[in-house]
Amino acid sequence: MSKDYYHILGVEESASSDQIKKAYRELAKKYHPDANRGNAQAEDRFKEISEAYSVVSDPQKRKQYDQMRKYGGLGAGGFNFGGFDFGKYRQHTGGAGRKRTGGFSFEDLFGGGGSFDLGDIFGDLFGGSHAGRQQSQSAYQDSTALFSELTIPFELAIQGGRQIINVTREEACKTCKGTGAKPGTKPETCPSCKGQGSISVSQGFFAVNRTCPNCYGRGKLIRDVCPTCHGKSQVRTTKKLAVTIPAGIDDGAKLRLRGQGNPIGNTGKNGDIVVTIRVTPHRFFKRDKNNVYCEVPLDIIRAIKGTKIRVKTVYNKKIEIKIPPRTGNKKTFRLKGLGITNKKGTGDQFVTINVIRRTKLNDEEKKIVDEFEKNK
Repeated sequence: MSKDYYHILGVEESASSDQIKKAYRELAKKYHPDANRGNAQAEDRFKEISEAYSVVSDPQKRKQYDQMRKYGGLGAGGFNFGGFDFGKYRQHTGGAGRKRTGGFSFEDLFGGGGSFDLGDIFGDLFGGSHAGRQQSQSAYQDSTALFSELTIPFELAIQGGRQIINVTREEACKTCKGTGAKPGTKPETCPSCKGQGSISVSQGFFAVNRTCPNCYGRGKLIRDVCPTCHGKSQVRTTKKLAVTIPAGIDDGAKLRLRGQGNPIGNTGKNGDIVVTIRVTPHRFFKRDKNNVYCEVPLDIIRAIKGTKIRVKTVYNKKIEIKIPPRTGNKKTFRLKGLGITNKKGTGDQFVTINVIRRTKLNDEEKKIVDEFEKNK
């Protein structure tokens, strides 16, 4: 095997998902490009760690990877079997009319009877099916996404709006126009892999495609590097981006800015930026999903006699509430439909009365309070 993802992450094959996640976070923090600017080796190590984690953190991909690890057929850039490309021989075998390749069937190698589909083993992890390629691409985009946090006022979270953020990301170098080569020169096709980025190495029955050690998988060599990006073809820039805040967004919600992140390899596409929203607590309102809660102080005499009060809502309106006579402390009133509105629906506002007993009461007021407490 040309790559051992467990070894890359520094965990045992029997490691739990929590152990794998912990190992990945520690390594990703250590080798993240932001912490190792200009260090190409750290950048390659970070990509290798992300690749390993994207496989072993996914239960289905991990199962398939473990199967291939058992048979020793996993390669860095794909693999062939007996000189045949698995992507071209995704066939069912079995029965008298089964197809055979190179003098034997795939079923003969892996054993078992009846129907055998290579997609069952290789599909998602190795791109043997359209769905597998989609999942692999999605995982790759997630691994290259940029992450940011944005703290917003409570009022903006309720009503929605726009907020500007500063994002540092990679962009194609303008000096070399993304080639990585010094202006006036061009990258050369790698003579070792003929521009493929990988070379085939025979290992018994298996022919494993491994990343070309000469060009590191790029397929090209740069003799004279660009003085601006030093051959990386990209430079770090800080951009201002407008983030649309949906009305009713909650603390911890994530917004994805598609195509605003770093370039994804040589695909001509950019990854995403994932923005985690942090909402500043409000001094009067407390939120639970779409419901809001508040407490209103009320003099004990007014609470006993009954009264009317005006209460502020999250949308800056004031609603009049009728307080019936003999209202006790912590009595809660529900204002239906006056909570937070978002795509999940509309909540309610709950107003709790906090009865305040004054230290100085006249005789009549003392009599009112005493009578109230006797008949509670």
